[in-house]
Amino acid sequence: MINFNIPILSRKNRSNILHALVFGMCILTWCACSKNETDPLDDEQLGYNYFPISIGNEWIYQTDSIIYSLQATVQIDSSRSFIREVVVDTFRDAVNQLIYRLNVFYARDTSLGWELINSSFIESNSLHVIKKENGLSFVRLVFPVLTNKAWDGNSMIQPKTSIVIRGELLVAFDDWYYRYKYVDKQEFIGTTVYDKVCKVVEVDDEDIISKRYSEARYARGIGLVFRELWILDTQNTNLTQSFRDRAEKGLILKQTLVSSRIL
Repeated sequence: MINFNIPILSRKNRSNILHALVFGMCILTWCACSKNETDPLDDEQLGYNYFPISIGNEWIYQTDSIIYSLQATVQIDSSRSFIREVVVDTFRDAVNQLIYRLNVFYARDTSLGWELINSSFIESNSLHVIKKENGLSFVRLVFPVLTNKAWDGNSMIQPKTSIVIRGELLVAFDDWYYRYKYVDKQEFIGTTVYDKVCKVVEVDDEDIISKRYSEARYARGIGLVFRELWILDTQNTNLTQSFRDRAEKGLILKQTLVSSRIL
């Protein structure tokens, strides 16, 4: 006969063992959760594909603009044109950061061919996307892409920097502060439905004599699909009119993607 010597535990000992088991399970659960929380985010979660950049990538935009100028009276001119950006080269800067060069082409009518008018430069890394255009550097995106995340996108631009519009100087970039308004929203832009779009509000500021508004929308796997920019000044203080109706100098610009090639 086999004798199983099973000890009889007191209530106190049983309670201690139960507490030890529960504590052990809590430790295991905490360790598992901690491991998940520290797992690195992948490129999709970080949002890198909101700005795909590679030699050969190309974007064509329709640009609609309204330009105000004050002469004897306020002159308002509307126009439509097209901008084409092509990534053509890369190089390393003084700190070994990889820089992409974009050639910028202009056409009043795309059937008449393109005219090379400028070059822009892109610095894209794990922290941000910086675009340098017309001598000014803008921090267009920061990573990870998260709703309500904010940053100083014009940190490399002097606050009182002026631009010239029809011979008039306007202080354009003072007090901008970028923020992700939303992320991964389906939107219909131009003639295309994009499944995942993030919207960056770069500035939204209006007082009696000036209006500054800028937004940009990016689609995953494509890049910039829409931009809207208002830089307007006026001395007309008739507040019964909208700012658009009483503006005297500046511009309203809308840029909409019409085609792209992403490698």
